[in-house]
Amino acid sequence: MNQTQDLVRFGLFELNVTTEELRKSGTLIRLAPQPLKLLAMLARRSGQVVTREEIQQSLWGNETYVDFEQGMNHCIKQIRTALCDSADSPVYIETVPRRGYRFLAPVVTKRIPVPPPQVRESQSGIQGQVALPGTAPPYTPPPPAKAVVLDPPVSAQPAAGAPLPGPGAMPAASSAPGRMTWIVLTAVIVLLVAIAGFFLLRSHKSALLVPARNAVVVAELGMSRAPVPDLRHRRRGQY
Repeated sequence: MNQTQDLVRFGLFELNVTTEELRKSGTLIRLAPQPLKLLAMLARRSGQVVTREEIQQSLWGNETYVDFEQGMNHCIKQIRTALCDSADSPVYIETVPRRGYRFLAPVVTKRIPVPPPQVRESQSGIQGQVALPGTAPPYTPPPPAKAVVLDPPVSAQPAAGAPLPGPGAMPAASSAPGRMTWIVLTAVIVLLVAIAGFFLLRSHKSALLVPARNAVVVAELGMSRAPVPDLRHRRRGQY
């Protein structure tokens, strides 16, 4: 494994030849492997004309039976799109008619050591995987879910040593709806008892008044039927 990496810098761009990555101001730009190789070939020979035959030998070889002219034109088009370059007024890649292409921008090449692998500590206590340069970041499993400890259920049995409730004792804690129900029932019972007592007392008074009225009527009738003394005989005796 190589311990160094080759960088080619031009303008705002940086081409990592080793990892085949093109960045603009630190932002990674997507480019296919074949156009990347052609860009690296042209940038390393900045200011020189790279012929079509050299490009064919380097990228396709002699034993490749493909239309390399069409493939080469497609690669140059992708490179210009990535670099925001134009064929009419080129800044980076110039087309040399009937010969090849020339890289125009000044280039700075640099060789740097491979950065150390990044090791991230996992929260689960398992050592994380090593992220190699130029590869996708390793998959980090999510941390295990924390166990939720629920409160123990409240036992219905009284605690040891606690006094037991009497036979007529009400439960110490009751819900508000239960107390309201008992209050309403008690009020209804008291109201019914009061109404029943009122009607019972009224009927008792009526029963006492009826015999008294009958006695008065009978007395009146007896007085009306009393014999009237014969005053004629009384007058005769007097005379």
